[in-house]
Amino acid sequence: MQLPPATQILAEHRRAVLLYVYACCRDLPLAEDIVQETMLIAHRKEEEYFPEADFTCWLCSIARHVWYRERKKQQRDQDRRRTFEEQLPLLLDTERHSEARFELERCALAGCLEKLPKLDREVIRQHFEGGLKYAEIASALQRSVAWVKVRMFRTRAALSLCLRQSLQSHET
Repeated sequence: MQLPPATQILAEHRRAVLLYVYACCRDLPLAEDIVQETMLIAHRKEEEYFPEADFTCWLCSIARHVWYRERKKQQRDQDRRRTFEEQLPLLLDTERHSEARFELERCALAGCLEKLPKLDREVIRQHFEGGLKYAEIASALQRSVAWVKVRMFRTRAALSLCLRQSLQSHET
């Protein structure tokens, strides 16, 4: 059985592309995957090839782009694994996620909410308890959306600071 002309040409250049890709990645199974992807792309884009260009160079150019894409993907995967490994001890920290800790944080939050000015407490309540959007809160309080956004930002910052201070005082 004879291969179609385009497929036969690709097969003839496969070894050269494999050597090039292996030199880039130093991983034979990965190099074979990249070559396979390169051949698929080349077959789909065969009408873009100019006969006066070196065919092996054209294939290696495609392979280089596939390799770059694969390297970026590997880097993202590595970053995700590193982040997960860094966060894992926090997730497994039973003291940090105990019922007693949750109750301590809840009480601290309740105390911090009580310290807020009445209007700021109302904005927080409407948004988090009432589920209202900023535009709805602005309308209910007869204020601008920008005012609500600024109040929310400042109130969250104040709550965050109050919570940190309150929890630190319980730890010491």
